[in-house]
Amino acid sequence: MKTILIPTDFSEVSKNAVEYGILLAKEKNAQVVLLHVFHIPVVATDDPVLATSFDQMEEDNMTFLKDIESELRTKYNFTNVIESINKPGFLIDEISEIVKEKSPDLIVMGITDAGKLSELFISSKSIGVIKKINCPVIIIPGRARYQKVSTIVFACDIEKTENISALEKVKEFVQLFDAKLLIFNKVENYEDKEREEPIFNEKFTALFQDIPHSIHFATGEELVISINAFIDMNNADLLIMIHKKHAFFSQLFRESNTKKMAFHSHIPLLAIHE
Repeated sequence: MKTILIPTDFSEVSKNAVEYGILLAKEKNAQVVLLHVFHIPVVATDDPVLATSFDQMEEDNMTFLKDIESELRTKYNFTNVIESINKPGFLIDEISEIVKEKSPDLIVMGITDAGKLSELFISSKSIGVIKKINCPVIIIPGRARYQKVSTIVFACDIEKTENISALEKVKEFVQLFDAKLLIFNKVENYEDKEREEPIFNEKFTALFQDIPHSIHFATGEELVISINAFIDMNNADLLIMIHKKHAFFSQLFRESNTKKMAFHSHIPLLAIHE
């Protein structure tokens, strides 16, 4: 991992995500791109006061970014490169441009533990980044604190997990964290388990044969409840899911399910694109 992109809106929630990203970058010896995107309303006027206000806002935002950078370097003895970028515009558009320009390996974003996203990371924008930006994204719940990732749960649907490159990316992250992998699949009943288990083993055993892993099935309970219970039972540090449009992942990311998964589990969720 060479570069981690961390958007921030200066809120406590995003501050927590920034700290998580910095500690991850320190552990993996990566550089950080710290990004603040601010929106200026379009006003049909030639009033020079507005131009001055814009310049002042831009200057103040950069000062905030530099203060955060200085604080993090002191607090965590962080000596890697931090590039602070302050841009007017819309979050998803600007992140897309930064991804094209900087080619980060990972985006780290914050999410509140109060049932709503912060002002910058409102639901449509947060999920929009996952949907529209072709870069792995870790969502950090508000109460999550950085700790070394030792156990990873990969929740997937065997019938909808076909993309080999996405599975290879899952493997890369497991190897990056040097963690054990628990592959989790939810089935409706025991008969489905009997039918899918041989396919599951054939599909994943060869791919993950050189890393510590195990395959698990759950029946009965609703999807998110099952995943949370499995996470808690195994003291997992990270949940990985593959983003699939109009399928497993999009169904998961309804607001109520986001609360259960991202808030109640209290562990970061890594979204990898198919």
